Order: sequence, then structure tokens, then C-alpha cells
Amino acid sequence: MSDQSLETRLTAIGADGFVSADEVLFLRRTVFADGVVSTKELDALFALGDKAPDGEPEWFQFFAEVAADFYLREEEPQGYLTEQEFESLKSRVLRNGHANGLEIALMVKLMETAEATPSDFAAFVGDQIKQSILKKEGGPIVEKHDAIILRRYLFAAGGDGNVAVTRAEAELLFDINDATENARNSPAWTELFVQGIINHLMAHLGYTAPSREEAFRRNAWARDHSTNVGGFFKRMLSGGFSAVKNAYASETVAGAHNDQRDAAATDAEQITKAEAEWLASRIGKDGGFDANERRLIERMRQHEKELPDTLKKLIGSAA
Repeated sequence: MSDQSLETRLTAIGADGFVSADEVLFLRRTVFADGVVSTKELDALFALGDKAPDGEPEWFQFFAEVAADFYLREEEPQGYLTEQEFESLKSRVLRNGHANGLEIALMVKLMETAEATPSDFAAFVGDQIKQSILKKEGGPIVEKHDAIILRRYLFAAGGDGNVAVTRAEAELLFDINDATENARNSPAWTELFVQGIINHLMAHLGYTAPSREEAFRRNAWARDHSTNVGGFFKRMLSGGFSAVKNAYASETVAGAHNDQRDAAATDAEQITKAEAEWLASRIGKDGGFDANERRLIERMRQHEKELPDTLKKLIGSAA
């Protein structure tokens, strides 16, 4: 599509700062109907996102799908976000100083669908999500849509630790919790915070994708479509800390990883002294326990016999 034709078709869309479902349907059928996204079309899409950062859910989904397709299918082997592509994406996202909601949804989509991403990509996305929560006009608050995007970010297959929450991600959860402890946060935030920290402590596992070079050499690899994160955490948390092993054993990326994950789950089943000391320092960082931290302690108290002395002491002090 010519530049003039593209500009003409997009002029009337999002003029009020909002993109409707009907306008998304128009975009699908006309502007991006060929299924191939050029650099100029991607530029136009980001420009439209600047003009209309809000819209119906279809707008967020469409923006993420189109941009993710550009970044993950432009080069072989497909499915890998390269360092060069990350730098290109970062420059687009930071052109206005920070990522907007559309761009955050895009980056989370990349983490969910990519075979692998650059090592610092997850940290960048996490920071953009945190900033979007902490710098709201009415003050820091975790709304329902924030909790949803955070959950998707934490458990994205192409993220920092696959479906296991890393130390950096656990720190992110505590940072957000500390900054919003006096806000009227969505109830979904409390459950996500508790689940995320318990996952970090008890399940330091995750699938490591082959390197980009290895994938290119093979020219084929398996993509896991079987993982159900919601069901996974329901099984894990309803059965206590020891259920982590069984939950992970049933959520393999490929059959060849079964034995490796089973062994790793056994090792991760016990909270180490270092993990306990880290949690004790974070959960009491401001000199007291907020509502979410007390909920976390209550969840851990249910399985007190499995905890090291450091955490038993912490639980006792919160009584």
C-alpha cells in the first residue's frame, strides 16, 4: 500500500483518541488485509497508537498481533526476538518517554509467543509495567487490567523464567506492593501477589529454549500449546508447597524435558536459607506487614511444618 493511501485510510480512525471494534474490523479488512506488515505500515500503526491509545479490547489485541507478527516473522528462524529487533522496539516504545498500554500489551504478547527473547527484555517490560502503575495521574494503584497484564507477564513462556517467577520478578511484585499498599487495589492484585511470591520460593523451574543459532540449525522445533497457567496454579496452590513438584511434572514443554523437570522440582521443593532470608528482609522492609503481606504469611502458615526456621520466626512475629 502506498504511503498516501495508508495515510488517507488511517486519518479518520482514532480521531477522538479511541479505536472501536468496527474500526479494528476495517483495519483488518483493508489496511492489513494481506497479512504482511511492512516497516512503513508498522510506523503507521504506532503513530495511530499515539493518536488513539485507548479503545475497545479488539484494538489492544489487534495492535499486539500485528506488531508481534512483524517482529517474530521478519527473519529466520521465526519466533525469536533478536537483540537488534529489541533495540528497534525499545526505540519505538521510548520515543514518548515510556510505553503506553498498547505497547505494553504488545511486549507481553511477544513474551507469550516468542521461542526466546533477549536476556534483558523481561526486565525492560517489567519496568515499563511498573512505571505505568506507579505514575498514574490519580496516584499508584493496581487496577484489574494491571493485574491481568502482570499475570500474563509473569507466566509468559518466553519470559525470564518461563512459568517460574524469578527473583527479579518477585522483587518487582514487592516494589509494586510497597508503592500501592494504601491504594484501593483490585482484589485480583492480592491473589497475584501471593501466588507470584510462593511460585518464586517453591518453583525455580522453567523451560529454556534452544539458542537462535541452534534453532536455525535444526530448522524446526516444538512449540508447547498444552500449558494452562490457570489450572497449573490452582493445582499447585490447592495442594500445598509439595504439590509444586506434581504441578510442574504435568506441564512439560516437550517429553524430553520430563525427567529434568522432575529432578529440578524435587530440589526446588524446599525453601533454602537464602530464600528465607530474602523474604524476611523484603516482607518487613517498611517495618510492618501490609494486608497483602499478611495474606502471604497466612498462606505460608498453612504449611508451616515445611518451612525453615527463619520463616517460622517471621510467621510467629506476624501473629
